[in-house]
Amino acid sequence: MVCNMVKIKQKTKQLINISDRIAHNKKTWIPKSYWKTNMKPIKIHFNFDTDGDGVKDRKDCQPFNPKKQDWDMEEAKERGMNIEYMHPDEYIRKTGLDPYQDKDYFEDYYDTEKKQTRPIKELSQIIKSPKKVTIPWVGEETYQHEGRHRAYAAKMAGQTIIPVIRPSLFKFSGYEREEIAKKFITKRFPHADKLYKQEWIDRFIRGNPEGAMDSESKKIYQQILTEALKWK
Repeated sequence: MVCNMVKIKQKTKQLINISDRIAHNKKTWIPKSYWKTNMKPIKIHFNFDTDGDGVKDRKDCQPFNPKKQDWDMEEAKERGMNIEYMHPDEYIRKTGLDPYQDKDYFEDYYDTEKKQTRPIKELSQIIKSPKKVTIPWVGEETYQHEGRHRAYAAKMAGQTIIPVIRPSLFKFSGYEREEIAKKFITKRFPHADKLYKQEWIDRFIRGNPEGAMDSESKKIYQQILTEALKWK
C-alpha cells in the first residue's frame, strides 16, 4: 500500500508538471498513449520536421509518421502552384457542398484508372497507402474545383489538414491575367491564329491554364509568372 501511494504521488507530480508545460508551451502535444505509459510528451515544433519526412510539422498531415506524404507535392511544385493547407471540411465548403448534409454525394467516386465507380472507402485506403495522390485544387468560384472526393476520403482516413492548390493566377485581376496571357502567347505561340490565341487567353482568365501546357510551355509560363509576382 505504501508503495502504491508513492507511485500515485509520483504520477500526480508528473501530471502537474505536464499541465504547467501545456500552459506555458502551446506547441506541446500529449499523445493518448502517454496516459497508459510513462513515456515523455512529444513536442511539435511548427517550423521543424519532427518525423523527418521532408515536410514541416505545420504543413504535415501526419507529423509523427516518417513515411513520405501520400499527396503528390512534387507535381504541384512542377506546375508552379501555390499550396495552402486547410481542413477537408473547409475545402469541401469552398466547392459549394456541405460535408455533413451532402454525405450521399460522397458515397462513391469515379476511378479514372479502372474507369468505373467505386466505394469512397477504397479511395480512403489509397490515401492511407504510399501511392501518390493528386492534390485537390479550388478557384475563386464554387464551380472551379477538382478534388472533393479526395478531400472527403482524406477526412475518412483521419487527416485533419490537407494541401490544397490555389493557382498563382488567382492573385491577379482579370485584366492582369490577360496581360500575362499575351506575354506567354508572344513567347510560346507567336505565329498562332487569333482563335488559338483567344483560347489561351480564356484559359488564363479562368485562372488555371497549366492543364493544357506541355513542359516547354510550363517553363515559359513559370518565368513570366515569377516576374509578375515580384510586383504583387
